[in-house]
Amino acid sequence: MSTKSSISLGSFFVFNSSYCRRENDEKNKILYYYPAEVDLNSKVRSVGLCEAVIKFTGTFGTSPCEALHTQKTKQVFLEPEPGFWMVMTLNVPCQQKSRDGQVYMEYFTDEIQDHIYQSLLLKSYRMFTLMHGTFSSIVGEEKEDIVTLRRKLNEFYENYLMNLKSSDADLLDIFQGIHFLPLERYSFLKILCFINQVEEKFRCVKYSVFLYNDQLVWSGLEPEDTQILYQHLSLELIPSFIDSEVKGGVFSPSRTSPFGSGSHFGRFMTGPKSVDDQSGLEKIPKIFLSNGKICCYLITYRALNATVCLLVEDSFELKLELFRSLDAELGNQLSTLASEVGEQYSKTVSMLNAEQQSKFMYMYFNHMNLAEKTTMHADMKSTGHALIPNDIMKLFGDFYTDLSKMKDIGEIIGKTVSDCWVVGKLSDERELYVILQQKNANIVDVNDELKKLSTTYFQSIFIMD
Repeated sequence: MSTKSSISLGSFFVFNSSYCRRENDEKNKILYYYPAEVDLNSKVRSVGLCEAVIKFTGTFGTSPCEALHTQKTKQVFLEPEPGFWMVMTLNVPCQQKSRDGQVYMEYFTDEIQDHIYQSLLLKSYRMFTLMHGTFSSIVGEEKEDIVTLRRKLNEFYENYLMNLKSSDADLLDIFQGIHFLPLERYSFLKILCFINQVEEKFRCVKYSVFLYNDQLVWSGLEPEDTQILYQHLSLELIPSFIDSEVKGGVFSPSRTSPFGSGSHFGRFMTGPKSVDDQSGLEKIPKIFLSNGKICCYLITYRALNATVCLLVEDSFELKLELFRSLDAELGNQLSTLASEVGEQYSKTVSMLNAEQQSKFMYMYFNHMNLAEKTTMHADMKSTGHALIPNDIMKLFGDFYTDLSKMKDIGEIIGKTVSDCWVVGKLSDERELYVILQQKNANIVDVNDELKKLSTTYFQSIFIMD
């Protein structure tokens, strides 16, 4: 018996049918296609099949087509903008087996949950628009700049899809939540005063965001913009900067500022590297907020484990003098704040370690503020895998679907063949998923443990009764 294969990405493409004006111009509708080495005829056939499915299903109602299932593949569809379609094709896990002397392939179609991969597809669109704006804004009203859109799609998704862990997608990809860092009131007010001081002194700064490690402390953005920017910072920008620092060996408290503002830990993550780095001004990234309506320069500055993001409108002319002043203003203050926050962060880590050693594991999400907390994914950064078996994580995906059909309150409790109790609970826009590893427990015991969990780790923010 062979080993069962994992979920893998078969294809990913973006198309717009209106860009094909004549019968022999079908290739013009294809804006991006992965893998690129597929021959043109195959690309055209794949897109044509999706067009046919979309048109056919559109005759049955107003809601757009969401998924297409076959024995060997599953496709998920997304129309993020009128006329633009994104399609992700996933290869269904399979395993070679034999019966009565005959060899056959068994396909496990149920392991791919549509709603999870639709969320993954939506995230891929939102990450693109964060860096480049909407598809329609790039093309323009006259639809004359399709070449630019193709180029930007190719540049972005060529790297993005390489890091897409399609086999490890789960509920977190639906939530796309934010990890908040709880701080004492005095420390939080000091950070807030620091942000207000910077925004008052540098009037060009439109919005500010403050993080410690990969946890959010403060954001002046709207929740949806905060959500996608947080994903970019915590999963891409900050990790890549830390890797470059480690390789470059720049961790040293005695290093003087390259901008001549004394000795501190502060460094620009995006921006010029020194007082003479004129070319660095041209490399500062732009991000698009409010669904592409606002464009800002993304200036990020880091000291120790604290990161402050300053968003400056793109109409403002950036000069080296601004970065000299920012370095002088931010360097020492941010280094001091990072040291103070670090003491409280160590307490948070100790509490998290204690939670991981307990007899239950949980995943929590608040739809109102997008807060997320989990002990099921403690080693996602190092290994890319959750700490619980795939079958239980898939079960939670089913729980999510059932709970989403309930209005304000709902609860599902089950027991697995491995003698674990699993719970999904919805209460006032908050969701909680729990694994209780306690043999010989009954439903009454499970309910008591859930109350203890709420009191101990959530301080009654999740209503259990």
